[in-house]
Amino acid sequence: MDGKVDAVRMLRAFARQPDLLVETARGLPSFERPALVVWASEDRVMPPEHGCRLAALLPDAQLVEIADSYTLLPLDQPEQFAGAIRDFAPQSAVDVRPSAAELFDGYS
Repeated sequence: MDGKVDAVRMLRAFARQPDLLVETARGLPSFERPALVVWASEDRVMPPEHGCRLAALLPDAQLVEIADSYTLLPLDQPEQFAGAIRDFAPQSAVDVRPSAAELFDGYS
């Protein structure tokens, strides 16, 4: 599989459905989990200002810009991309398991 071909295919699909992105953006302020927005500093298709706007829509977002990267950031700078995720993951871990009291509520 060619990552560049897949990314171009995805971008073209979004271009055919501009309302999809608008509708998705409307729901972002209600997203209640930590979010990592990783953006390419040299992207001309989706410039860094778009990353700033996306991060601003998410209540608990962290924006990371990766230098010397373009639209296909994971292919341009895979180590830096993975590092941003690795750094973010421990601080964003949320325990969603129910407590013992919640599990046994009603069994007393």
